[in-house]
Amino acid sequence: MLRLLSNPTDITIEKTYWIFSLFVLLSGGLAVATEMYYILLLPILLLGFYVTIADPKMIFLLFFAIAPFSIEIFMPNGLGTDLPTEPIALLLSGIAIVLCIYKFNEIEIRYLKHPITILMIIQLGWIFFTALFSQIPLISFKYLLAKSWYVIPFFFLPFYFLKSTKHIETVFKVLIASTSVAMIIIMIKHGMMGFTFKAINKAAHPIFRNHVIYAALLVLLVPFIWHFLKFSTHKKSWLALLTLFITAIYFTYTRAAIGCVFIAIGAYFIVHYRLAKYAAIASLIIGAVAVNSLVEKNKYLDFAPDYKKTVTHVKFDNLIEATYKLEDISTMERVYRWVAGLQMVKDRPLLGFGPGCFYPFYKDYTLSSFRTYVSDNPDKSGIHNYYFMSLVEQGVLGLIIVVVLFVFVILYGEHLYHRLRLKKEKSIIMSCVLGVVILAALLLMNDLIETDKLGSFFFLCLSVMVMIGVRKESTQLS
Repeated sequence: MLRLLSNPTDITIEKTYWIFSLFVLLSGGLAVATEMYYILLLPILLLGFYVTIADPKMIFLLFFAIAPFSIEIFMPNGLGTDLPTEPIALLLSGIAIVLCIYKFNEIEIRYLKHPITILMIIQLGWIFFTALFSQIPLISFKYLLAKSWYVIPFFFLPFYFLKSTKHIETVFKVLIASTSVAMIIIMIKHGMMGFTFKAINKAAHPIFRNHVIYAALLVLLVPFIWHFLKFSTHKKSWLALLTLFITAIYFTYTRAAIGCVFIAIGAYFIVHYRLAKYAAIASLIIGAVAVNSLVEKNKYLDFAPDYKKTVTHVKFDNLIEATYKLEDISTMERVYRWVAGLQMVKDRPLLGFGPGCFYPFYKDYTLSSFRTYVSDNPDKSGIHNYYFMSLVEQGVLGLIIVVVLFVFVILYGEHLYHRLRLKKEKSIIMSCVLGVVILAALLLMNDLIETDKLGSFFFLCLSVMVMIGVRKESTQLS
């Protein structure tokens, strides 16, 4: 039956059409007769089952079509989920496992031997290991599961689905189109509120949890819009869309995202002129020196804020001024949590507190001198630095794995970019590298990688780099 559904004949398609039409009519009649209107969901579920079997790639594209519109829902038990993307990600994970069992011979084994793939497996393995020694194992294994259903469908599954450059471009076009619709809706709402800094979170909600995630997705897609602008015959349309995205990024009033536009421009020239190795070394040295200077003799204590002056600002220009004066509440709340994280690392430097376990323990390690008006943290948000979070929750080796992954991906991307000859492939790789650079920068002030809107994008970029790299090697060997 599965073979028949996955390779339908014209007769099968016609029969399926009439059977499904009859089922819809019967379901509709039964729903009206019984006033149990949820019965109308049955044809949708049946159609979803058929598409899953006949063409699972459509489910993959469906995820990226609706990802910008997913909404975070919190259950009565306190657990949260993203609907409808999380159930689709679980379905895609199941599809990936089934394909791996039944069609393992169709995947290029060099995909699995690729260094990026190995690093991804090592990271998952280390998360599993630290979960065994977690302070709250249940939370840590839930974190591992959540991580898996981003890695499996968006890193491994594309190996089956994206067989050509055209397939890769289709996925990004779907995501850009869907994000554009969401962006226009939000900009209209924001415009009706006067495009004020104070109103941006309200305008972005409920499509986006906050303006930070909204801005992050917009800026991550800019390199791909630039890619399509270069190769499209409809250059005016893509140029108009790029202009709209840049305008929308400004009106998110998100400092990190606006800064990342300039970081991406700089990163382009760094990769183009083969300077990524030197940029990575300089970044690591600067980061190490900065951290050491703050930690040595508890120098960070000198930056404790004035509790009465750390306030929320309603104007963007005031926010920028408050940032460098250390009077902005969002910046200083981050510092409040980073200081707590530093104390936590001193307690458990090797294995950390366990994946996902920063929130339950950090308040016992906070210093009152860094406290702000929002330190109660009703949203149960994290440490707001993905690298620091990895150190606190997964120990020193967890941080090293994350840093090595990002540095290697960027260096490999630069290497691959200069080896490719096809301009379109070079441009896709450059877009992926810039996407990774942008996310790496954003993660200095956020921990957003395990979200449906951003995590799926990140792992897809890594998968694309692996696939194009392996195909390049295969061409050279043939």
